[in-house]
Amino acid sequence: MLFAISFVVPLVGALVALMLPSDARGNAVFQCLMIAGSLSGIFAVGLWCVASLSGVPVQLFIASSLFGETFQVGFLSTFFLGIIYVGALLASVYAIPYLAHYERLYTIRWLNVASALFIFGMQATVVSATLFVFLLFWEVMSIAAYFLVIADRKSESLSAGFLYFVMTHIGILCIGTGFFILSGGDPLASFSVVATRALALDPLAAGIAFVLILVGFGSKAGLVPLHQWLPYAHPQAPSHSSALLSGVMLKVALFGFLQALFLFPYIPLWAAVLVVVVGLLSAVFGVVHAAVESDIKRLLAWSSIENMGLIFSAIGAISALQHFNLFDATPALVGLVVFVVLHTLNHFIFKTGLFLSAGAIQFGAHTRDLDYLGGLAQKWPTFSVFALALIFAASALPPLGTFFAEWSFLQSLALLVAAAPPVVALSALIVLSVVALVAGLAVFTFVKVFAVAFLGRARTKETEDAQPLPRLLVLPIGVCAALSVLMAFVAAPLASLIANTETRGLFSSLNVLPDASLNATSMWFVIVCVACIVLFLRSIGTDTRPARITDTWDCGQPLTPRMQYTATGFAAPIRFFFRALVMAEKNMIRVPVVESNSWITKNTLTWGTASLWEVWAYQPLGRGVLVASRMIARVERWSIHFYILCVFIALIVGILIAL
Repeated sequence: MLFAISFVVPLVGALVALMLPSDARGNAVFQCLMIAGSLSGIFAVGLWCVASLSGVPVQLFIASSLFGETFQVGFLSTFFLGIIYVGALLASVYAIPYLAHYERLYTIRWLNVASALFIFGMQATVVSATLFVFLLFWEVMSIAAYFLVIADRKSESLSAGFLYFVMTHIGILCIGTGFFILSGGDPLASFSVVATRALALDPLAAGIAFVLILVGFGSKAGLVPLHQWLPYAHPQAPSHSSALLSGVMLKVALFGFLQALFLFPYIPLWAAVLVVVVGLLSAVFGVVHAAVESDIKRLLAWSSIENMGLIFSAIGAISALQHFNLFDATPALVGLVVFVVLHTLNHFIFKTGLFLSAGAIQFGAHTRDLDYLGGLAQKWPTFSVFALALIFAASALPPLGTFFAEWSFLQSLALLVAAAPPVVALSALIVLSVVALVAGLAVFTFVKVFAVAFLGRARTKETEDAQPLPRLLVLPIGVCAALSVLMAFVAAPLASLIANTETRGLFSSLNVLPDASLNATSMWFVIVCVACIVLFLRSIGTDTRPARITDTWDCGQPLTPRMQYTATGFAAPIRFFFRALVMAEKNMIRVPVVESNSWITKNTLTWGTASLWEVWAYQPLGRGVLVASRMIARVERWSIHFYILCVFIALIVGILIAL
């Protein structure tokens, strides 16, 4: 009944939103309804988990006369349902003050309708039991997301929405074709039937289906080369919608890929290696572009590409290790599975919180460009603490939960380097090097975000005059920060459950390699002790005489906020070393101060970056499509005799093929 309530509430909410006034009061009523539905879903998932951990098998089915088993709630779907419900709850609470502030920018009634259908589509997708129902609600989710992207109806949003619309339908075409091959041409088959029929597929057909499914779900998850829509679409949506798009919808794509993997009786080694390579490429391209980006929401979108790339590379490594029986790979497999589960949860938590934080910054400072921010820690100290915790989580720094996830990944790779056969060890060493590079660049990226946006002095009058943020706007961000801290303590028990070992409570350690365990409680204790010692030494070693306060020595030149490091300057080394990937270009604009004297000029240096895939793949492909379209358009001006000749030739060719 609780699951049913959580499914029905978004549909009821969509109808209620149409009848409510398109203002702050109508929005508050709608969001309260969505909060109730989300709480019902969270309670249902909690009861399901308690029953499962108690040894009571729980499997829910909803059947119809047309499709048979239409919906099915199992372990995997319940895991992702929990992510959807928590994300919807946080976004709904956040949207009450957020949309009231942007009442004139968005048509709140239709935005809420799209949000309700989006949440319903994600729920229905992860519990679908047949191919047709899965694809139907996948399309509902995708179309609703399109309307979230174009919510403000600006030209940039419409362009991003068009790119997303094209890419998402390329994805669903590939997914549908792959499922069609696996099911033997039956679109109404259930997933259990598809898994049975896939046993009879020949290797070529199974390989084609795998590539199509990887392309389809990878395009939605933001894997290269079909990732380009993500840094355009996610930033254009309202911030609470961006949090759902990046924090939740990408996980639905991950769910779809995992469910599709279970349909294959055998994953060939080349397919597993392909997933690893695509995942690592996505991680590298994502983090490099995030490091040079100054728009906070675009930076977070590129970071999502990086994190999804890491998760997919771990999934590919799990599939690849199952082909080698020359050594005991069980500890490494357990570590990789732990990483996939923990990083999926952690990425949902910190990316949701950071997108909400980006919206709060734009809410108060009226910009999301890092080059125009600064001094936010003085204006919003509580919010800054929450943001710092989320930035620590996004950087995978100890002692937050993301660190323990990546720790298990690195441990697994190190174990393979030490104990696996030479070919596997060399491959693991390459993967380990790439993951270490990505981790280092991620730390660089988020240090830039906090240092430029929160420290120093305000760079604009809007930032300097920023008013306190509404408490209801900060509350979901604080919840995300608290969950990131909590994940450090949940990591070890969850890893024990995955490894089917004894769970020793909050004080257990996370380890894959022997004698290389880490304990969250111990790490927190050490950090607190070190902080107390530093504060004590500072208190006894500080001169108690009052300090003389005077201006900073400035060589006679007044200090201004413009003299601070900007995000663009901070990222200059990355643009230099990775200029082939980010395609960095600088342009010096020289304008004469006096038109009659060209020697005395005012110089302005501008920087720009471009996506390698967009320049070398998307744009040439787009030009090719336009050329082909113009050539095809000429057919409209030809004579009726030519059309009859074409029909006659097609008829003859069809008869010859039939013979």
